This record gives sequence, C-alpha cells and structure tokens, in this order.
Amino acid sequence: MSHRFRFERPAYAELVVAVVVVWGVCDGLSTLLAAEFAGAHLEANPFIRSLLSMPALAFAVQLGGAIAAGTVAFVGERFIRTVPGWRVWFAVLIGGGIGVTGLNLLVAFAVV
Repeated sequence: MSHRFRFERPAYAELVVAVVVVWGVCDGLSTLLAAEFAGAHLEANPFIRSLLSMPALAFAVQLGGAIAAGTVAFVGERFIRTVPGWRVWFAVLIGGGIGVTGLNLLVAFAVV
C-alpha cells in the first residue's frame, strides 16, 4: 500500500491570519517577556520601547498594527494575488516573524 503525501498550499486567508498571529500575538507577547526579564532598553524599536512601561498598551499597539496590516491585505487581495511571488513574500513575513519571536524568547530566557 502506497501513501502519497500531498502538500496543499495554504489559502490566502490562512496566510494573512498567520502573519497577524505571528507579528501581533507572538511578537507582542515575546517582546513583553524580553522586556520583563532583560529590560526594555534592549528593545530595538524606539516607539515600542517607549510604550513598554505600559505593557498592555505596548501589546495593544503591536496587535493593532498587525490587525491593520491584515485588514489591508484582505482588502487588497485581488491586487496582491497578481504580484509574482506573493506566496513567497507571505512565507518570508511569517518566517521573519517567527525568527523575531525566537530572538525575543532567547533574550528573555538567556537572562533567567
């Protein structure tokens, strides 16, 4: 009996939601962890660094930015799908967000 693995490409909506989750939730929470354990002075983004004294606001701003970007991506879906390599671009965004989250966690737990 032979089973063939078949890779299904994720739908457009799944890619957009993944970008929002990775950059809004994962990056937001890992930024707060890194700031809590290692200090806000290590945050590279000066705007977010200034908000880290109010963690809920810092998280809300990061999540809000990701949701706004996701909304723009949903509204512009017909245009974005015409751009060559649009799936690769989403993969790079998601991979970059995972990398940033991992770096934040490394900073947070290297201090502990």
